[in-house]
Amino acid sequence: MIWLVDYTHYEKEIDKELLECKRDYFRIKSYKRYNIIGKTAPVKTKVYSTGLLRIATLLSRSGIEVRYLHYYMLEELLEQGATPPEVVAFSCVCPTVPMCAELAERIKSLSPGTKVLLGGVHVNVAEEETRLRYPIFDRLIVGYELEAAEKIAGRRLNNQGEGYVDYSLLPYHISDYAINTFTNMGCPFSCKYCVDGLAPHFTASENGQLDRLKQLLPSRNLVHFFDSVLGYSKEGIARVCRAIESCNHDLILSCDMRADILTPELVRALYKAGFREIRLGMESSNEELLSGNGRTLSFSTFRGQLELIRESSDMYVTLYTITGLPGTTPTIQQATLEECDRLFSLGLVDEIKNALYVPYPMKNVNYAERGIQITSTDWRGYDRQSYPVYRTPEMSEDELWRMYIDTARTINNSWLKSIGYSRFTDVPEIPDYYSEYVEAKYMKK
Repeated sequence: MIWLVDYTHYEKEIDKELLECKRDYFRIKSYKRYNIIGKTAPVKTKVYSTGLLRIATLLSRSGIEVRYLHYYMLEELLEQGATPPEVVAFSCVCPTVPMCAELAERIKSLSPGTKVLLGGVHVNVAEEETRLRYPIFDRLIVGYELEAAEKIAGRRLNNQGEGYVDYSLLPYHISDYAINTFTNMGCPFSCKYCVDGLAPHFTASENGQLDRLKQLLPSRNLVHFFDSVLGYSKEGIARVCRAIESCNHDLILSCDMRADILTPELVRALYKAGFREIRLGMESSNEELLSGNGRTLSFSTFRGQLELIRESSDMYVTLYTITGLPGTTPTIQQATLEECDRLFSLGLVDEIKNALYVPYPMKNVNYAERGIQITSTDWRGYDRQSYPVYRTPEMSEDELWRMYIDTARTINNSWLKSIGYSRFTDVPEIPDYYSEYVEAKYMKK
């Protein structure tokens, strides 16, 4: 028996001021999405690790008994005095590595012979640092798919080439979860603030297993494709769209996309395939800042691509931005916020999602060369909504945090103005859309 423990998603305790911003943000988001995309199934608070589920499927298919657990299920089992099996393997993200280590200590105290393993995207890009910081783990699982499954099993597995994922291994029915899937792993670009470019590229499934998901999900369920770049290239996007369209599904799809590889034909192909939302990254309007952080897409080009999307479809457009990239100053940030306001007023974006920059521990990355001074080694704070774990020559931690809060509030106010309201409380509440999500995911600090 192997317990596979998903600790990639967790309840986040955040600052009271930020929580208020989050509530305002999701109130507008609910209203905006409801009016553009239409009423869909309520947003789900349960999320699963797609990578861990794929590993669970490979192990199960090879005759190994596995049990997929969310972290709180493991905690309950340990509190009840359950005896851990021969192997317990965690899937983590950077902020949950310390929590996994604490659970590993508890497991070892109950069952010294149990092998406790740790894997996930963070381990893949920071293996050496993780091993030094947390020696409690018997082995770190570096790799993806079959490679990772074999390391967890401790032996070679018979890969029969069957690409399906067994959703019945999840502890809840698949319809209870927010659905994420992907067609390709990795990214052809190398932005300095992102780990996706470090992941090896491989094709998982051209249709993201939508042919299987459509049999398990209710009509108009939301499904998000989180590929760094859907299809990986222009040719790949067209191929993926054809594969998804051939599934003849009735689901609502969204995807992450790189704006500069889109053409009018590809936008129309995405829409025809069932995509009703597209999410694009544009971290700043400052060309020098973008270039210094390895971003090759200029803001002027990006804006033109937004116009192209509007001319070719009525998809819901979400924009990702990041506050606090190396080289950011209050003047640069203010200019970016003015551009965000302009994008809202012109109707080129429907939503802007902002996050705080995090210098994640990554192998072969010298942050000092980028002007970043790491000020905290507590990985619990290494997420995009915690107090900064770094400072720059331009800004202190306090200044970066204030900039992040002010950015969130300013974007909300621009968004509010663009939908014709003057107060957040005037925006109609959409029942069961995002209010439950906010209260379940975030806690007041």
